[in-house]
Amino acid sequence: MESARDKKTMEIVEAEDLWLLPEVDTYGYICTGCKLDVFPASYQKSNLQRPHFRSARGKDHFEDCDIEGEKKTVSKGKKGSVRNELETSASLSPARLTLRNERTVVGSDLPPSTAQTTSVSKGRSTDGGEARPKGRRSANSIRPICRAFIDFPYDRDMSLEVPGIDDTTYQYAFKKLRGEGVETLPRSKIFYAELHWSKPEEEGDDLFINLSAGEWVKDPPKLVRPYKIRVCREGWSKAKRTVVRTEIDVLREEGIEAKKKNSKDRPWVFFIGEQDKDDPAIFNVTDHRLICGLLGTITYPKR
Repeated sequence: MESARDKKTMEIVEAEDLWLLPEVDTYGYICTGCKLDVFPASYQKSNLQRPHFRSARGKDHFEDCDIEGEKKTVSKGKKGSVRNELETSASLSPARLTLRNERTVVGSDLPPSTAQTTSVSKGRSTDGGEARPKGRRSANSIRPICRAFIDFPYDRDMSLEVPGIDDTTYQYAFKKLRGEGVETLPRSKIFYAELHWSKPEEEGDDLFINLSAGEWVKDPPKLVRPYKIRVCREGWSKAKRTVVRTEIDVLREEGIEAKKKNSKDRPWVFFIGEQDKDDPAIFNVTDHRLICGLLGTITYPKR
């Protein structure tokens, strides 16, 4: 399971958020669809495997649990629209991003991202999406939003509210970085690209992540000027300083394994960041909740 509910707060917790905790309460979580106890697994930072939740061996989910139904919805969503199911789901397709309970620390020489300073707009969308249904939840990071973008390609017209991003559907809020050259991008989006095979590099408070997009030469194919993400970690706690690096390292290993198996899945990095004013090949990210890495196959159905 990719998420569970905290027994005390009843909020949905992404498994990757366990990397941020100094101590993980093994008995502190229940299934998102019923009250079955579930247990964190593979959450140690030394494990190059993504965290997850699992039930005890031999324990079945309660009769009214919809977890199996959600798995079927994800499977069906790869082939066609499952809009009705998504409108009543609390976890599969978040309606908005809400950064809460944390004050972002920004480097003195970097402007705060619009995703951190702009309040969420309300009401109906302006580019064809519908007003958000009551059943869909807020997300406290972009990860579940990006997972929905991958899982439900036929339902990207669903409404989505992200602070600082004008577009209000999944279809238009995301922007793929391409390999035809470095562009100056005028509008804030949830940007994404494949992870480059090179390892991230640390320079003081900054973590640099290379992407397989930017400027390529054709003969022989070579990336000569990649887009880079600069994760600006000044003032971050030790846990936050390492969590992005840990996720990217895990994603890199997942990508290598997928390539060995000739899988269509690719290691994708998603982020909200400001393009550097001096070098447009660099995007500055100043909040750990505004970047994530997911292995998957992204398809683009004809509209």
